[in-house]
Amino acid sequence: MPIECRTPRAEIERMLETHVERLTEALVYNLCAIGEQVLIAARSTNSYKDQTGNLRSSVGYIVAIDGEVVRMSDFDPSDRGTDKTTGQNTGKAYAQKLIEQYPKGIVLLVVAGMNYASYVSAKGLDVLDSSELLAERLIPKMLKQLGLN
Repeated sequence: MPIECRTPRAEIERMLETHVERLTEALVYNLCAIGEQVLIAARSTNSYKDQTGNLRSSVGYIVAIDGEVVRMSDFDPSDRGTDKTTGQNTGKAYAQKLIEQYPKGIVLLVVAGMNYASYVSAKGLDVLDSSELLAERLIPKMLKQLGLN
């Protein structure tokens, strides 16, 4: 005996679309929460001396869907140092430039936008290193909770 589908195709598509929208909203919400946790960890590191405040001020994140930014952190100015805006502006610009490399999917991008961030990190100082490890622990847990892994 064959199985017959009596639910109209349009209703099935509408239910699927609603489900995808809810999952997308949950994923974005959780990625923003992870971005905030990672940001707090990155800004609180004391492994390097931040003379101008630029490096810490350039740390932030973007969450994007198919290349469109849906949330960007504030790139708050550091409470240390003498310069309160260069790092912020550089970090935002760098994050927005990098997000162009991810035109498909849902992306969390965390950056330290100053051009010398990798140099500081290469000296063994923690710019985003521990934050990256934190994200690598949190994201799989979040995906599992959402049933996406």
